[in-house]
Amino acid sequence: MPLTFVHRRQITLAYCLVFYLLLALKFHNGFLLFQMKPLLLNNRFDAITWAFMQTGLHKWLLHNYPAWVIFDIVFYSMPLLYFLLYKVNELYSVIAAVIMLCVNFIYIQCYTLYPANSIESFTPWLLFPCLFITRKTKDFYLVLNGLRYFFLYFFCSAAVWKFVLGGIFNIHQMSAILLYQHKEYIASSPNGWFTNLVYWLVAHPYISYALYTGAAIVEFSFLVGFFTKKYDKIFIVAFILFLLLDLFLMRIPYWEVTPFLITLVYSRYAQPAEAL
Repeated sequence: MPLTFVHRRQITLAYCLVFYLLLALKFHNGFLLFQMKPLLLNNRFDAITWAFMQTGLHKWLLHNYPAWVIFDIVFYSMPLLYFLLYKVNELYSVIAAVIMLCVNFIYIQCYTLYPANSIESFTPWLLFPCLFITRKTKDFYLVLNGLRYFFLYFFCSAAVWKFVLGGIFNIHQMSAILLYQHKEYIASSPNGWFTNLVYWLVAHPYISYALYTGAAIVEFSFLVGFFTKKYDKIFIVAFILFLLLDLFLMRIPYWEVTPFLITLVYSRYAQPAEAL
């Protein structure tokens, strides 16, 4: 079945639902910009970030509570604005998508320059507006599949780096990662059940290494998606399990990546006839 205009509306709605569910989760955990009250900067070593930092916007936001509130409101209102305009006027919705792309870039650059935030997990929020800028269904299909391939690369490359950096060849790699990742928790709760679990895994390096190797195998298996789409449902389950285990064992909430799952859900639809 080819991708249709109805599917585009469904994908747009799915994106908005995921976006606002994550908004609720961030609000609950106190991770909105106005809740975090940023006081420090965390410099990233990439040219785009350095060029952006020349604007000084990230410094202006420090200690500026009204600006934090405004930034949050603007950023989190953009998907709703796009969705409402999409139902009214196609041209206006494209303009809203372009504005959303710019707003997302500025907000995420600032937000992830403050400690405890990783820009990699916000990649979907940077890329999905490119999908909504398209006007024709065939272009929407091509960008949607482009996002799918990027997601496969995003996940598969994590396994490649385990080989490039040599971690996969070190039996104590996972034990060292656990101690480094949870050092603050171990120091503050030396007798907690999770601390005991970490110590147990460190004391049994072959078990912790098996978890590390298993994660690498799951990540590398996404390479299959470059050659066929028939395993995308399996990739969806594997990725959700990976997120849950990463949250439990590493205490890393990686939920911002979940919009990429939309590309796997709708990958079964074929290219529209108008594009052939």
